[in-house]
Amino acid sequence: MASVYIPVQNSEEEVRVALDQLPRDASDILDILKAEQAPLDLWLIIAREYFKQGKIDQFRQILEEGSSPEIDDYYADVRYERIAILNALGAYYSYLGKIETKQREKEEHFILATQYYNKASRIDMHEPSTWVGKGQLLLAKGEVEQASAAFKIVLDGDRDNVPALLGQACVEFNRGRYSDSLELYKRALQVYPDCPAPVRLGIGLCRYKLGQFEKARQAFERVLQASESFNCQWICCHVALLDPENVEALVALAIMDLRTNEAAGIRKGMVKMQTAFEIYPYCAMALNYLANHFFFTGQHFLVEQLTETALAVTNHGPTKSHSYYNLARSYHSKGDYDKAGVYYMASVKEVNKPHEFVFPYYGWLLHSDLKLYSMATTL
Repeated sequence: MASVYIPVQNSEEEVRVALDQLPRDASDILDILKAEQAPLDLWLIIAREYFKQGKIDQFRQILEEGSSPEIDDYYADVRYERIAILNALGAYYSYLGKIETKQREKEEHFILATQYYNKASRIDMHEPSTWVGKGQLLLAKGEVEQASAAFKIVLDGDRDNVPALLGQACVEFNRGRYSDSLELYKRALQVYPDCPAPVRLGIGLCRYKLGQFEKARQAFERVLQASESFNCQWICCHVALLDPENVEALVALAIMDLRTNEAAGIRKGMVKMQTAFEIYPYCAMALNYLANHFFFTGQHFLVEQLTETALAVTNHGPTKSHSYYNLARSYHSKGDYDKAGVYYMASVKEVNKPHEFVFPYYGWLLHSDLKLYSMATTL
């Protein structure tokens, strides 16, 4: 395993730190870094290693100490590493905000991310990685137009900046401009052929939306091919280039198999969906499809358990609509029409484009007819 060497002040000696034996208490390594006034790039390397090992508290502790006023004063002339530390923290809190389902906590994470990016901008307002980070934060907040403006600032200066290309590709996808999004993903891949798995996932999703199903399948399958690691410097971490356990690719392939409406395809699709669930049991889409399967096998307890979990882990309107619909028809089939009606209406409220998901409307109409019939027979 690799090591880093921290120079000892006023001597030619060095302190060797084995990256696979980092102390559980990050304060121990922080004491050395501060006492020896170690270069900030070593702080970043050690923080990144903690992150790779899943020791997130230590990762955050190193970076937060590395962005403290005391460090700012001492390393005032060190610009890039200070910006990199702040941007890593900004990306970390952006991610926390994106996955958080409680609105108050979500906003708190986004506020912290904004503060770190703004502090980085005060060091150098033209640094591209900061603008990319701000764009990602704005995307996570759903502010698509502002995100696009941030990415375009970077692309105006460097049309081949890969993180900005990927960010703008996400923007175009969110706008429904799938052809434009696909071209940006392809350009990023041309500039950097070793792009991480999410790039090919994005290509697959664009092709699927464009009706290019065979090419979409090829892209999703490519995501699942194992490979080496990729240093994504703008968020200070390593991710797999191609990922054999990529849940999104597994779910996409599973959906394509299920929609063949053939027995063999449905079996293959359910195996993939089950695999995705085993890798990450909080993927709302996988939970919804599994709930759908158990509805048709009459296992209503599992339908309700899976669907309630899906609702707890997502804020995505269309996904929530499917979850509520699963709950509604489960209660409907058990004869609990009042609960079914509540969930049919909840499903309808989450639908932005009714023509894309009409089933809850039919369910609500049927529920209304049953209520009217019940009232009529009572009278």
